[in-house]
Amino acid sequence: MSTDSLLTYLQQQGVVTQADATRVQVERSRSPKSEESIIREMGLADDLSIAKAKSAIFNIPFIDLKNLTIAESIIAEVPIENLKKYKTVPFERGENFVKLAMIDPFDIQATQALQRRYPPNTRLQVYITTEESINHVLDRRIGDVMSTEVTQALEDVDVPVQEITEDPNLIDSVDLKNAPVARIVNSIMQYAVTSKSSDVHVEPMENRLRVRFRIHGIMTERLVLPKTLGPAVVSRIKIMSNLKIDEKRVPQDGRFQVKIKNIKVDIRVSVMPTIHGEKVVMRLLESDTSGITLESTGLRGNAYKVFLDALSVTNGIVLVTGPTGSGKTRTLACSLIKVNDPGVNIISLENPVEIRIPGVTQIQINDDVGLTFANGLRSVLRQDPDIVMVGEIRDQETAELAVQASLTGHLVLSTLHTNSAAAAIPRLLDMGIEPFLLASTVRVVAAQRLPRKICTNCIQPFEASPEIIETLLKGLSGIKDFDIVQYINRVVIAKKAKGEEGSAVMKSPEIGPDGKPRVYLYKGVGCDRCGGSGYSGRIGIFEVLDVSEKISRMIMDNVTAQDIENEAKEHGMITMIQDGYLKVLEGITSIEEVLRVSKE
Repeated sequence: MSTDSLLTYLQQQGVVTQADATRVQVERSRSPKSEESIIREMGLADDLSIAKAKSAIFNIPFIDLKNLTIAESIIAEVPIENLKKYKTVPFERGENFVKLAMIDPFDIQATQALQRRYPPNTRLQVYITTEESINHVLDRRIGDVMSTEVTQALEDVDVPVQEITEDPNLIDSVDLKNAPVARIVNSIMQYAVTSKSSDVHVEPMENRLRVRFRIHGIMTERLVLPKTLGPAVVSRIKIMSNLKIDEKRVPQDGRFQVKIKNIKVDIRVSVMPTIHGEKVVMRLLESDTSGITLESTGLRGNAYKVFLDALSVTNGIVLVTGPTGSGKTRTLACSLIKVNDPGVNIISLENPVEIRIPGVTQIQINDDVGLTFANGLRSVLRQDPDIVMVGEIRDQETAELAVQASLTGHLVLSTLHTNSAAAAIPRLLDMGIEPFLLASTVRVVAAQRLPRKICTNCIQPFEASPEIIETLLKGLSGIKDFDIVQYINRVVIAKKAKGEEGSAVMKSPEIGPDGKPRVYLYKGVGCDRCGGSGYSGRIGIFEVLDVSEKISRMIMDNVTAQDIENEAKEHGMITMIQDGYLKVLEGITSIEEVLRVSKE
């Protein structure tokens, strides 16, 4: 392939400027990389522009698979592992030919491997497409498998689905515990557990029933079912959750437990009536706490020490802040596990109880019967607790009770919804807490977010552009004596010495001809383990505000949150964005993820 013609073509199309082309040529003269790789890394052209350019240059047709209906039988001829490995999708099949969409039509190894999957006289017709287009088809493959199971289940239903929809009484006459619809729900739950989804959304739309999974914080559609199946699926979930099948006018909440592949999972269920039918959201809660540790959250270094020191005292308030879904509950659960001891009485007030902790008295808040956080906390203090965890401080009454509890010799852990650690102070002041009380009770405030982690199975290095390096250096400039080259060198050496997964591809910075460091960052290129996303799991990024004597005096002087943050940074606090950038340099997450979650 002539990459020179690719650069020329992109110039002719106005995608790449003359100045950018010169940058590419200069980089090419001192690098073994192809021009296409350099163009991609510099961000001069997106996948679609490059794919269409190659299509025109080499007279290979371009195909966009996203709006194409592909027969299941065509894709099923090749194992999904092979399709992902070679980044290809067969989309049309004739008697003597197969049409293949490929990212790299010149990949001889791929075409030879695929050729062996078909009869000898089969001709492969290659088309160019984008990686996004390939992933769109392959990511839906599991959903297609579930759809096949659903179709088979529907064939076994004695009562037609349309009849079930039109006559609610027929739902009661169907044994939903044994009906084929149970297999559909089981299939959905099995996928949710194996894909490590945090939530499952069963959503009635105007003409279909959509099933989406929240995987590593991102909503992903995996299954589309006939609209007529909705009532039967919802009724099955209601039975499992001990909810009223015939009640469709008001919201209902329930829970059930499943065991899939020896994994026990608690599932919290919320059913809500909508204009198109009842929507179900199922939250998957961890029953096994064996792998849940404070160290696994992403807290480390001085931030970890400051937070742990606050957990070691016998009184005061420890706060964790952040938006919904940022991992606050897990951090508090890890904190309770860390301090859990037979000699300590720990009681928690939660809504809901998401992680069950042996040895801790956990109480489920129920506003309907008057068991609020405030009322619950008032009663809990008569239960001789040493440590109290309050799921959330929402109002003045709860805040005042938490302060009073800490003043009377209790350690209180709780959460707030604020964007930064320092912002928790004015939030509590706005709730009516006196400054001198806050100054004497709050020990530490940790703010956090949850970016996705790069998949260690498919992690690959790429040279960071000058713009990205500038962004990182600007963000990290507040860290005293920070040197990006020395930091990365230490990380690479340490990870390789430990033999950490993914460390084999890590590269130390190199000094370019211009004397500037060439820094390598990392991305996941997509594999079977991560479902083609390039990410697997999530990690916390933190800022931990130690309420020192100086900051206590500042609180009593009613200074702003920014003043408090500046003082904390002056004395070594690493901000959330800085912690994220450090984890970018370490190949743990990507800069895109850090910027995404920091905007929440």
